[in-house]
Amino acid sequence: MNPGSPRIKTEEKRMGLEDKNSDIAYQNKDIVSKLFGERMKGKSLSLFGLGMDLKVVDVRPANIPIVQARELRMDNVFELEDGSVAILDYESEYRKENFTKYGRYVIDVIDRYQREGKEPDIHMLVLYTADIERAKTVMSRTALTIKTETAYLVGVPSEEWMDEVKNCIATGKVTDEVLMRLVLLPLTYKGAEKKQTVIKECVHLARQIPDKGQETFVLAGILSFTDKVINEETRQYIKEVIGMTQVGKMLMDEARQETKKRTARNMLKRGDSLEEIAEVLELSIDTIKAWEEEACALV
Repeated sequence: MNPGSPRIKTEEKRMGLEDKNSDIAYQNKDIVSKLFGERMKGKSLSLFGLGMDLKVVDVRPANIPIVQARELRMDNVFELEDGSVAILDYESEYRKENFTKYGRYVIDVIDRYQREGKEPDIHMLVLYTADIERAKTVMSRTALTIKTETAYLVGVPSEEWMDEVKNCIATGKVTDEVLMRLVLLPLTYKGAEKKQTVIKECVHLARQIPDKGQETFVLAGILSFTDKVINEETRQYIKEVIGMTQVGKMLMDEARQETKKRTARNMLKRGDSLEEIAEVLELSIDTIKAWEEEACALV
């Protein structure tokens, strides 16, 4: 039975989870962040211009399931080689209210690790687009202090970066630094309209990279880091282009897995047995158990 088999489709429809994999794949922040984060392993955070040379060793889930009946999503959560954890968010505007959001991020990460019996140091990293020239980095109250470590893309020589990226791709000399510049280039320009143009150009350049692993890293990064500034027309363009790539296939596979997970959890709530769910979704009982335990841990 394949993911689109009648039996699975019927169950998803009955549970109100009709297959919308295409929308899930290209608009679900968790899926895109996970794909990009996995490819950050072994790479240094200095690539973001954050003044930190520590390398990423693992990526963690970036969503906070329950916060005042809402769901908050960090852009990325990385485990670093010194045992610390880096929460990375990028912003296209500065708002004092963001410190409340950062505080929730930090408390959630602390809670997650305490449940695992761990107490790592935590960095709150913020990358600002070229629209922001300077921002406050500390909010202090008697009860707590929230401190961010920031980097600014304002003043970046965008055209020089673009020329360098084009030359390196043409000559086949594509380093990690070049890849990250291609990911961040759209954010180095001011104004929404210019960003849309550069997003498309960067996607086109990424498609010319011979190494498919590097292409995947860039395309996933562009999807992740332009999420807050992209308009619908550009999003549709990227969806059509990436749909023909390995990235598109990986996103769709992740989306199908997420759809199965949601279906399984809803069947569990309905009272179906592990055996019944495993048979319908063609998964192992151990997988269903793991999803059940994961759901319980998030409550």
